[in-house]
Amino acid sequence: MRLIPLALVSACIVVASPSRASAQDAAPDRSGRFADPTGGAYTSPTSLFTPAAALPSLMPRLTVGADFQSYVAPTTPAANQIDNVRPFVNAELGLPARFTIAAGTQWFGGDRSNAADRITPFAQVRWQFLGAANGLGLLGGASLTYKRVGYHGGENEVEASVSMQYRQARYELGLQGTFGQSITNGDERDIEGRVYAALRPVPALALGVSAQLRGDLGEEDESPAAVASRCAAGRSEVDFIGGAVGSFTIDRWQVGALVGATTLGLCDGAAFIGQVQGQVRF
Repeated sequence: MRLIPLALVSACIVVASPSRASAQDAAPDRSGRFADPTGGAYTSPTSLFTPAAALPSLMPRLTVGADFQSYVAPTTPAANQIDNVRPFVNAELGLPARFTIAAGTQWFGGDRSNAADRITPFAQVRWQFLGAANGLGLLGGASLTYKRVGYHGGENEVEASVSMQYRQARYELGLQGTFGQSITNGDERDIEGRVYAALRPVPALALGVSAQLRGDLGEEDESPAAVASRCAAGRSEVDFIGGAVGSFTIDRWQVGALVGATTLGLCDGAAFIGQVQGQVRF
């Protein structure tokens, strides 16, 4: 089973004032909807993190990009080569009452194959339960995601997440916890934790680090045959992704990148992983 992101869980219960909620829910003024040079609280500098903040009501956003992985484990014959490329495209829409819906294909997928068939389609609904309309201070959000790891012969999975962010003009921090459950195999589940921290030398530029740690829950068959089978499939009980991230925003446009290391799809060792993405809001 391969679940994304998503061992850190944070909860905070705060009642937002009606005036703030109404400001967030109202359809944005098109003349000023792109005025925030950071791109908005709903745009985190790393795609490893699900934003706590909701898109403004009726605002669509499109994200396209690709991630690249080079297996460098000692047992991999073609080490130090980019041998796994996964394109992705995601579309989101802000709704009233601080909801956001999204659908597309996932980055850093649950797949461990370079075949296009292993790209992970998903559908998601998010809700922002905490935070001011200006996107500063403490923000909280929850999300529910359905995905299928592979179009043919893949697994159906559901993930529930809680995201917390703290944003100021010159820096921001994020913490996310996720529980994942396989629909295909009811005995397979995992938990994931994601963190990021970024500084803004200027409002439009974010530079920082991001990481994700995933661990299986439940008992695994530890017989030699079962261990060998999991290893051959690139499955491990714990996976890690981490690296440096950056993003730059101009008006409605944003570009971002991640460069780091991962153990996804590897029985031992690690691999280079990178991602480039572009976003546009309408």
